[in-house]
Order: sequence, then structure tokens, then C-alpha cells
Amino acid sequence: MPAFNPRIFSNPDRLKQIAPARLKAFLEPWKDYFQSRELDLAAWSTDDMPLEAIAGVLMNPDASVPEDMVNALYYVHETASHEAMDELLDRAAAAGIEIDKDHEVSVADVSVQIWLAQPMLLQRQHAETVAFQRSNFMYFAGSRPKKKAAELPSISDAIAKTMQDRMDNWFEVKRRGRNSRIFAFPRGEKIWLLVRHGMSMRREGKHQDDGESGIAFYRPQQHDVLIYDSMTDEIGVNAGTKGERELYLKTFGEALFGSEDYFDRSERYTLDPLRELGPDAMAHGDIEGIAGVRFVEFGRRWPGKFSEMEIRKSEDLFKAYAENWEKRLTGGAFTHATFKFAFEGSKRERCVTIRPANIARYERESDEEVIEAWLKARGFWAIPAGADDDADFEVLEDA
Repeated sequence: MPAFNPRIFSNPDRLKQIAPARLKAFLEPWKDYFQSRELDLAAWSTDDMPLEAIAGVLMNPDASVPEDMVNALYYVHETASHEAMDELLDRAAAAGIEIDKDHEVSVADVSVQIWLAQPMLLQRQHAETVAFQRSNFMYFAGSRPKKKAAELPSISDAIAKTMQDRMDNWFEVKRRGRNSRIFAFPRGEKIWLLVRHGMSMRREGKHQDDGESGIAFYRPQQHDVLIYDSMTDEIGVNAGTKGERELYLKTFGEALFGSEDYFDRSERYTLDPLRELGPDAMAHGDIEGIAGVRFVEFGRRWPGKFSEMEIRKSEDLFKAYAENWEKRLTGGAFTHATFKFAFEGSKRERCVTIRPANIARYERESDEEVIEAWLKARGFWAIPAGADDDADFEVLEDA
């Protein structure tokens, strides 16, 4: 199965962070590639760089896209995003790289100058970050009929416009402005959707060149990401608020599958009982038909500057952890948990994997009723009462 390459250019605003002259010099080694995509960079002056056209080429790479160009864009962006200006200037000075003495320069401009002089400097500093950085997604199940074949939806300009208009109405009511944009990137059996939209207006103090203090009033921009997997009929959502997440599920469900309720929006499952109850969460004597339950695997994501994804497996994790189970399960955010169930009258155990917010994978569909009874009894099934459509609970990006 083809995998999404996280280094593919996916943020159209990155180019705007780089001064046109530096951007042109940066892209010069790959002018032939742009020429093959009917964009002659040499014909454009630095006063009138075709930023939208360049972004269009980068966001829709073909089979001949130069890998070194993709890597260069990614390293420069990641460095500009995660490193402070002071640190970049110090690194450049230590390596003997002379940075232009330009006071109207962005962090991205400095990153580009370092890359042009010594690419490995940026690569060494960010090897781990660029290799493992991922976004934290919440997953929701679709309602495709079981016998219907998997099909990757296509998003035409007309469909994108319809979705943008619907989202703009919501964003405007929530004081986030209009003119959102959707960018679709099919990759094998999956399609990645980027939603670019405004955030609430921000007012803050600014330092002016004459030394006086001023006020900056502007609308920041945000990019949210969704991934639809046509094979499993699941969608992963990374968004800033619960309201945005529900907006996307309704909008994409209606536009692509004919119903705003296509994706189950309930946040049905939680893995909190593993930490709260420990081995007691495996109790099963009150559920008819279950002869035993073992906790055999979990995934956990650790936040921080260098993200870490941890997976632990054992024949029985609670027995392996013994009296240290609470300490061993403390910290990080659970991504999934797998249990092995022994059933009365059956010699073979069967696995069930729970993936918040509402994904449950069964080996046998006939087990669903009895396992759901166990999930509810132990507290893993926890659909909350109605909440505000725009509750401020955040899904954090690993950084």
C-alpha cells in the first residue's frame, strides 16, 4: 500500500515567508523541473515572482519531482518553524556562514541562506524532527455498506467551492472570517485534505522601527488536516476545536458521501479506565459469554519538541507491569489499545482494538454485542452529554 510522504509540500503559505530573491536562488537548482511543468522561473523578475503558480506545482508533484528539492523545502520549513532566530544566527556564525546584514529578514530567510551555504547543518539539527513529526488525529468511522467496494472520493473544483461556502458561513458566525480554502491530495487509497482558514482576530503590541510602540491587529491563518482512508472507511481529523472537527465531518460527509451524518461524530470510546482502574478494568465475571480478557498492546504519543510514538506489547501487560502498572501507564496520550478475549465455548481467543474517538475493530462481527456490554460495564464506552459546538478542547500537534 502506498504511504503518504510527509515531506511533500503541503502548505501554500510557506513560500510567502521567504524573500523573492532568496526564493529564486533557492529554487534555481531545479529550474528544469519547473520548466517541465510549464513554469519558467528564469523569465520572472524577483519583483513579480509567481508564488501561486510555484505553490501549485509543489502541491501537485508528478512522478519526476526531484527528491532533493522536496527534502530541501521540508528542512528549510521545519527549521524556520521550530528554531528561533537567535539560535539560527548562532549556528551560522559557529559554522562560518555569513548571513546578509538585512534587518528586514524572516527566520525562513535565514534558514534559506544557511541551506544554500551548508545544507547538512540544517539536516543534522532536525533529522529526528523531520523524520518523525506527525499530527495527532482523532478517528471517526464512516457508514459505508459492508458489501460496497472501497472507492476514493474525488473533489472537483465545484465540490470544493460548495464545501468552502458552507464552512465560510460557520467560520463567519464564529468570528473567523470567510474565504477558506480546501486542498486535496490523493495518495494511493487515502486522500489528504487541508483546510486553510482564518482564526479569531488578534491584537497585540508591536515594536516599530522608530523605537515607538504600536498595535498590530490581524487575523492569523490556520491549516487543519483530514485523512480519509477508503479501505477502512475511516477519517482522521486534526483541528483546533471540537466545533471545527464537527464542521468538517458534516461538510465532507454531505459533499462526498451524500449525508452530513455519514461519519459517526460521537466520541464513543475512551481508554481512561486503563489508568484509573488498572487490572480491575479487565474484570469480566458480570458479562455472560466472556471467559477472560487480557490487555496485550497499547500505543502512546508523547508530546514535545521531538515527538515520540511508543507501542508496548505483551501476552498480558498488567501481569508484566505487576504492582508498577500505574507508573508504567502514566503520561502521554493513548492512541489505541488491543485486548484478547476468551469466549465461553470457544477455544480460540479473538482480538479487539479500540481507537478513540469511535473506532473499534473486531475479528468477528458476532462478538460485537457481548464486547460492547463489557466496554460499557468497564467504562471504555463513554459517550458524553451534549457539548457546545465550539468547545475549546484542542488536538495538539506533535512538535
